Amino acid sequence: MNRDWGGLPLVIRGKKFYPSQLDGIIAENENGIAGFLFYEVRDKDCEIIVFEVFDKFKGTGTSILDNLKEVAKDKKCQRIYLMTTNDHLDALRFYQKRGFHICGIHIDSVKDSRKIKPTIGMTGDHDIPVRDEIDLEFLL
Repeated sequence: MNRDWGGLPLVIRGKKFYPSQLDGIIAENENGIAGFLFYEVRDKDCEIIVFEVFDKFKGTGTSILDNLKEVAKDKKCQRIYLMTTNDHLDALRFYQKRGFHICGIHIDSVKDSRKIKPTIGMTGDHDIPVRDEIDLEFLL
């Protein structure tokens, strides 16, 4: 969490989250943890708070996400949604290839999150400036 997420708490649109207080899905392989996803269900929505895969391009992320879709259906959710930042091109590719749609863009909103959590980096993946929050959703 420290390296990729700037430590705890996680901040999404001004709200603090602590993964230890959330429901989660953990995938393991012969080397240990291959990936994890923590989520929160509110009303008819299932929000992905944090999703990290260490064993990339082997189906681990897809398997975790498929598991979450089943959990969300069991909890009578109507959609799964998440926020990522503009620099996470791999995440944007991953989700869109699996049926998620961009449903909102919050221009320069990361500056508000930095007021709560100053450890959020100024640049992210591919040295892209981290500025905007992008919402994606999958309708169940």
